[in-house]
Amino acid sequence: MRRPRRWRRLAALLLVAATLSGVALGLRPAAPGRTGAVEAGRRPRHDLTTWHGALSYEPGPLDPARAVTVTDGAVCALVYSGLVRFDAEGEVVPDLATSWEVSGDGLVYTFRLRRGVRFHDGARLTANDVVFSFTRILDPKVGSSRAWVLDAIDGAVEFMAGRASSVRGLQAPDPDTVRLTLARPLAHFPALLAMPAACVVSPGAVTRWGPDFGYHPVGTGPWILESWREGVGMRFEANPDYFGEPPRLGHLDYRFIPDAATRQAEFEAGNLEVLALGEENAAYFASNPRWSGHIVRSPELAVVYVALNCTKPPLDSVLVRRALNHAIDRQAIFEAIRPGRYVLAAGSVPPGLAGHQPDWPGYAYDPSLARTLLAEAGYPEGLSLDLYIRAGGMSVFCAEPIQAELARVGVRVRIVQLETQSFFAATGDAGNPDMGLLSWVADYADPENFLFPLFFSGNPPSAGNNARFNNPTADRLMAEIHREPDPARRAILCQSAERVVFEQAPWIPLFFPVSLVVCQPEVRGFRVWPVYNGNKMTEVWLQEGGGR
Repeated sequence: MRRPRRWRRLAALLLVAATLSGVALGLRPAAPGRTGAVEAGRRPRHDLTTWHGALSYEPGPLDPARAVTVTDGAVCALVYSGLVRFDAEGEVVPDLATSWEVSGDGLVYTFRLRRGVRFHDGARLTANDVVFSFTRILDPKVGSSRAWVLDAIDGAVEFMAGRASSVRGLQAPDPDTVRLTLARPLAHFPALLAMPAACVVSPGAVTRWGPDFGYHPVGTGPWILESWREGVGMRFEANPDYFGEPPRLGHLDYRFIPDAATRQAEFEAGNLEVLALGEENAAYFASNPRWSGHIVRSPELAVVYVALNCTKPPLDSVLVRRALNHAIDRQAIFEAIRPGRYVLAAGSVPPGLAGHQPDWPGYAYDPSLARTLLAEAGYPEGLSLDLYIRAGGMSVFCAEPIQAELARVGVRVRIVQLETQSFFAATGDAGNPDMGLLSWVADYADPENFLFPLFFSGNPPSAGNNARFNNPTADRLMAEIHREPDPARRAILCQSAERVVFEQAPWIPLFFPVSLVVCQPEVRGFRVWPVYNGNKMTEVWLQEGGGR
């Protein structure tokens, strides 16, 4: 967060800002429903030590082996630390490690650990805890869907298949050193280590709680879980022994509020610190003098698109796929439904990443050409297609305009709206949809993350390739991207791969989102982080009076 690998992107694109804006959890293990919930109510103006937030979805178990959604990963980032982490620019920086070295062949990574770091249960962190945590993610008995994050480590494949009792590439030469040997060069491997699956857990707590560990999480992060009431909310307290910059707040209270109107009402009543804005309320807050000066605008490392099933007639024809691209006036649609909150997408790599191509126009709006291409493909009278969308969120606002645009060139579209899990199933490995309105949110700030998972022929829909795309030239380029250590050369390879892919039109790329989040006047230090699990909520605080 592909589905098992990364379903979280689809479920939560428009929840990213909301989740990141409020991720700061205090963790003292507590089973769901056994402690008192945070009571709803307007915060007294003198209470500036507690952050009040809302999550649109209740997270799953707070276990790196089980974290599959954006919300899961963002909350886990508060409780746990990894060898490395993402900073506010999306760069990989030290976390539990103070430094690392890479061998000349790109295969051996040696990490030096901070000394004196302790888990929330008081145990001291050692290199063996890192080996334990990584082995657990790869263990077939654990069955983590996140094992792909670490499967490049030498011996991981054999261990996952049950042919080895340990992972030979995972080593702890001494208590303060971790050595990871890869089976193949992987230039973005440090970014994978910043993902939730690579967080380090307390072996003692895992042994104590077994399969319930995710409800009693113990890490080394800045927040400790104090309470979790199922279906109601979570409360976190600051970790007094955190090794990094300590939180500036004492507690984080999160309520689970799935209804957007309720979240807005709670924010306007002063009960929430921030509110992620959507199509239904962005104009209201932007034009309201009370709130217009407290809106944070930030581009997201994400893309919204329509995946076209390249294996299913009539979409197995590249002429048909190109026709659909030329038929939609994307700029008109998004100027109407989200003015100022998008960048038109010609491909998959967002602005801000080295492989993005701002001068590449992509498919121009040209309905006449669209009709010509449909006729050349054998459909002069048009055709009929189903468009699968997820109930709620951006899908509802996009689907009907897309339907209307395609109707003008003779493409009759039936919108099939499904609840989240049914939508995942219909667009996943077991489904065979014509088209799906989807989104992809960065796991890490690298253009590879917007190419290989989405378009490599060996990846099924559950791994991100919802278009069922298969192209040998693109596959070869993506293999080169994995091997190439030079950032400038990798950027060129990414651009080449993206052009090869989109000449075949497996998607109708729509837009790269720009998020808007409105804050209470007393909020300080808030920003939207480019990678969903980068924000550890240590930098925000509350202060009466003045601007943000």
